[in-house]
Amino acid sequence: MFSLEPGITPLPVIVGYFVAAAIVAFFILKKSKNRMKLMDYVIAAIGGAITSFADHVVGDAIILPYPIYPFINPPVWFRILVFFIVVGVIRKVGAGMLSMGVFDIVGDLLHFGFAGEPLWLIEDLLTYGLMADISIYLTRGRIFGIGEKIMQPLFAFFEGGVLGFVFSFVHPFFTYGFIAPIVVGFVPSQARIEFLLISYIPGDVVIGAISALVANRIARVVRSGI
Repeated sequence: MFSLEPGITPLPVIVGYFVAAAIVAFFILKKSKNRMKLMDYVIAAIGGAITSFADHVVGDAIILPYPIYPFINPPVWFRILVFFIVVGVIRKVGAGMLSMGVFDIVGDLLHFGFAGEPLWLIEDLLTYGLMADISIYLTRGRIFGIGEKIMQPLFAFFEGGVLGFVFSFVHPFFTYGFIAPIVVGFVPSQARIEFLLISYIPGDVVIGAISALVANRIARVVRSGI
């Protein structure tokens, strides 16, 4: 069935990615030494809800005409900004997936309803959430340079840009290219997938870098006051 639909991301690619992502998620959660505590869960839950509000309410209220949108994409940009602040404050493996899980559920309550679940939940957990958690794991909790003694802005700018870049692939290939056609019922266009990728990458990289710098500053202020 999937091979007959032009532009749809091949099923083996989707299955392969999410199986590998689930294995990686299990590994980093198990191997992480700095476990989340009650306050971290609270921050992730509240932060995920705020991220959803920033995306689906504040961002969606800003209507931009084509071709300005999606090169300038307020919902996605607000999501990245708030999400980076949340994971920057917590800086423990699991913060990304938990906050994006809450993001998904609150988004269903605010805007979308629960049609297509748990596909949307799995997507948010094992793409955006897992990518942030991998960064936390690889940096040993020093995501966005927080905790580094020197060159914090440089680390933040680089890590934020990299995360923004990998985030750019999710909507074209997973959301529009696979899940949405199944849930909504339409045939995706390969040209549209390519356009979405090209239009998402520059903005996501720039806003990712900027958001990481903001997250670095806010996280340092918040943690110094705890």
